Amino acid sequence: MKKIALFNHKGGVGKTTLTVNIADALADMGKRVLLVDADPQCNLTSFYLDEPKLEALLGGSDADGADSTIWSAIKPVVSGRGDIAPVELWNVGGKNTSLYPGDVLLSMYEEELPQAWTECFARKTRGYDVMTALSRAVAVAAASVDADIVIYDVGPNVGALNRAVLLDCDAFITPVASDLFSLRALSTVGVSVARWIRDWKTIRDLADPALRGSLLTGMPAFMGYVSSAYKVHTGRNAANPHLDWEKRIAPRVRDRIVADLRAVDASLVPHGGNKIGGIKHFNSLAPAGQKYGLAIGKLRGYVNSGQNPGIEEAADEFKELGKEIAARCGI
Repeated sequence: MKKIALFNHKGGVGKTTLTVNIADALADMGKRVLLVDADPQCNLTSFYLDEPKLEALLGGSDADGADSTIWSAIKPVVSGRGDIAPVELWNVGGKNTSLYPGDVLLSMYEEELPQAWTECFARKTRGYDVMTALSRAVAVAAASVDADIVIYDVGPNVGALNRAVLLDCDAFITPVASDLFSLRALSTVGVSVARWIRDWKTIRDLADPALRGSLLTGMPAFMGYVSSAYKVHTGRNAANPHLDWEKRIAPRVRDRIVADLRAVDASLVPHGGNKIGGIKHFNSLAPAGQKYGLAIGKLRGYVNSGQNPGIEEAADEFKELGKEIAARCGI
């Protein structure tokens, strides 16, 4: 079983849309997928569950003994009252896909993580317990559905929660939009992940050897980047700004993310090229997918039939992306 995250410091690069559609493609390949909503904004959970279901789910998630969300699972550890608690998963998108629901109260976990981080350096058990709580909860959930792959959906930041998630991952993918802010954010991605890995290695080295096996591995490899939501321009004299941006994105990924991680460990950089693939902008099909809680490639019959060619194109693009991700993950 592999754990991955789609991670970029900048928002608006289509992480949740990519997560949903990659999961759908992998599920169609027969892979068992566990989606973990580790973003307190709960965009992934909101994608699949309508408002009444969300209200019922989140309404009692903070009560002792609740079994509804990711916060319910780790709250006993964070509050010092017990170990992780089991949570009921949701079948979403198809028979091979399960959702570990998110929770806005996950922000309370993030508030505890900086102190836990410091306690880990001091070799305090509580620090280890809090830092690994999310990882242990997800491992139990993944085992319950015999998942081949876990995909974390995370927020657009380099905060303490994303640090805990990334250090739990085998690999991460960086979605990149064709704009200046997305380009600039790549520098933060590389330097942040490299620093987290180095610091966690120090924590592991300081820990009692008998405890190291229970700590996060802390070696997330860079699987590569995905050009997301780029626009295709047609016509004999049409400009192609996406290609212009691609000429800038590729060297930035190489010189920042790849170079930063290679300086830590050569095993952390891609061996099959830095680019995994690209997904074009499917205009109104993306919000339609969110409306119906479906991957874009599954929208036939839900939208105007004139959009069927775009639906088929999306299905093909995500199928190829899913194949490449599965190959790079070794699943």
